[in-house]
Amino acid sequence: MYALLTVILIGMAFWKGDWRHWQKYILTMFYVSTCNLLYNLLCKDHMLWKHSPEVFPKSHTMVDVVFTFINLPALVLLYLSHYPYSKPRSKQALYIMKWVVGSLIVEYPFYKMHLLILNNGYAYWMEPFFYTIMYVMIRLHYTRPLLTYPISVVIIVFMLRFFDILLK
Repeated sequence: MYALLTVILIGMAFWKGDWRHWQKYILTMFYVSTCNLLYNLLCKDHMLWKHSPEVFPKSHTMVDVVFTFINLPALVLLYLSHYPYSKPRSKQALYIMKWVVGSLIVEYPFYKMHLLILNNGYAYWMEPFFYTIMYVMIRLHYTRPLLTYPISVVIIVFMLRFFDILLK
């Protein structure tokens, strides 16, 4: 299923993404990939979510490498390519909520089939909050990257404390 998700995301990114202007989005793609890598580094001994692939190689790390360097950049390209920048905030909020709901719909079968394992106090009901923060931060990084970094640090510190993750 992870391979199918990757193929679909790549296809959608090529079909609907703004590839002509990919340079506009590259820094935000790097930001999202860096956040994912940082999660894996900081939480390596206390993972909140972990991928459990159904085919060889059965490794969270391999799936997460694909997510980091293929799926997440494709997602960022699709999300930012169609973001309603010039629309009222209510339309922007609706756009974000559509992406949150879409992400939950895509993720739910992985969760139900135990291909996405939630651990250490992290529960599925927290996912809407996670995705809302993720999509808001992607949008914020695209328009105000220097503001995004201190906010990211605050979110990281909160998550580390909330989930009692000790850094060694």
